[in-house]
Amino acid sequence: MAAVELTASPQAPHQRLDPNLLTDVLWACAEPADRPEHLTVLTGDGRADLVLYSLADSAQAARAAALHGVRRALATSPLLSGWTARELPLDILDPFGTPDLETPP
Repeated sequence: MAAVELTASPQAPHQRLDPNLLTDVLWACAEPADRPEHLTVLTGDGRADLVLYSLADSAQAARAAALHGVRRALATSPLLSGWTARELPLDILDPFGTPDLETPP
């Protein structure tokens, strides 16, 4: 699982993205090597939050594939012109403080 935040620059032609259209663009830009499984999208003015699930062999591989796939979409889709991506730490998505499953006890 990986979390990515998209942010629009002031020059971006589209300041608010339709979540269904953004989902379609991200799926269209996905490659089999990304091993995508599921995608959740939440959009607002000048921002979109993505949670990407993949069948990667590790959390690190999943995060790398997600960010690479999103950046591929940014580079190829006119809809995303003027938008940037950054990985979000997963702990901000976990208000219950669930321990990292990859860290041995």
